[in-house]
Amino acid sequence: EAGGPGSGADGGSAVGAGPWVLRLTWTGGPGPLASSRLAGATGSLVVAAAPVPAATASTAAVTVAWTRNERSPVAGLKTTSYAENVVALRHARDRGATEALLPNTRGELCEGTGSNVVVALPERPGELLTPPLSSGCLAGITRQLLLRWASEDGLAVREEVLPASVLERADEVLLLSSLRDVQAVHDLDGRALVPGELGRRAAELFARRSAADPDPRV
Repeated sequence: EAGGPGSGADGGSAVGAGPWVLRLTWTGGPGPLASSRLAGATGSLVVAAAPVPAATASTAAVTVAWTRNERSPVAGLKTTSYAENVVALRHARDRGATEALLPNTRGELCEGTGSNVVVALPERPGELLTPPLSSGCLAGITRQLLLRWASEDGLAVREEVLPASVLERADEVLLLSSLRDVQAVHDLDGRALVPGELGRRAAELFARRSAADPDPRV
């Protein structure tokens, strides 16, 4: 992702202020009209860019019963197969939310359609918990950076296997992604959530460290 205004080759007027998303997609290149792929085929690079609205401090989300398959051969990979995400996100938007949270096939909390999820639970004061990669979730860059920076800064953010039902009692729910950074959830399935101290600390930590190092290595 890239942010800020762009300019023409002649240094003229800006293309547009605010954050932009840049997507690089590498494909297997031309192939037959089937699932097989040609040996030695040359790949294709597709580059797309578009402006996006700046993320708000908090948002609404919903849970869905559709699952992530943590045993899938492409579990944890970012592929062009977005159909499941499209259906789940449409379900969320029809209910006034911007994200849908999914369990995996074992009934564990996994991820959102385009975000990782972090929770604070009443029985674990002072800690933020996020599903491990074994849940089938994507190894998001924002997630990786928050885990590293939190460890360095003394903020307890831990990976832990969690039943999806923890969302019913979580005090705080956070969404992590390149376009959201660390975003609090203020409404989950119609249940009001008050963004709390742990989420605020995580958001402030991420904003401070990413501003100091806009191109961190993960």
